Amino acid sequence: MTDTPNIGSSAYNDFRSFSKLSYNCIKHMINNNELIWKLLKYTDPDAWGKADLSQEEKASLIYAGQQDTSMYNVFMDGKQPDVLVKEVTLVRIMPSYAVGLNRTIGYIEVSMEVFSHYKINHLSNYKTRIDTITEELLATFNGVDVGGLGLLSFDKMADQSSRLFQAGQIPFGGKQIIFSTYSA
Repeated sequence: MTDTPNIGSSAYNDFRSFSKLSYNCIKHMINNNELIWKLLKYTDPDAWGKADLSQEEKASLIYAGQQDTSMYNVFMDGKQPDVLVKEVTLVRIMPSYAVGLNRTIGYIEVSMEVFSHYKINHLSNYKTRIDTITEELLATFNGVDVGGLGLLSFDKMADQSSRLFQAGQIPFGGKQIIFSTYSA
């Protein structure tokens, strides 16, 4: 007696790209946007005009499981267990939601959050740090393939969840962007 083959089982989406999205987005940001990194590292109002950061300087801003989360500015999740006592700016990039449209195709929502302490939010070029980083995230990621995982999209036609809205809690203001990408 032979086992009946499970025909079509390979057509099911396994969502293997889900855990790679944060890392791939941060890697893309390292290589494709200098302004975001300057606004994360430097707290003075002219941070936008400072010299570009080296790869090592950018890497030193990324939280990778160290003991004290308050020493970092870029995260792959939405949690902050340690108290922030410095006036800093943070970026959080994480997959936040997945939907299976059918057995083969689904989409994943990616949340990008920007938070800045109110005392350092205003820049000397008459812009705010939060809005500048938000604008740079939109320009850097909309329509971009993040490491072979599919195009990120800020597009209501592709996903009804794509949106930008206010976030934060005093003394941190912020914005949250929801991108989406299809998964197969």
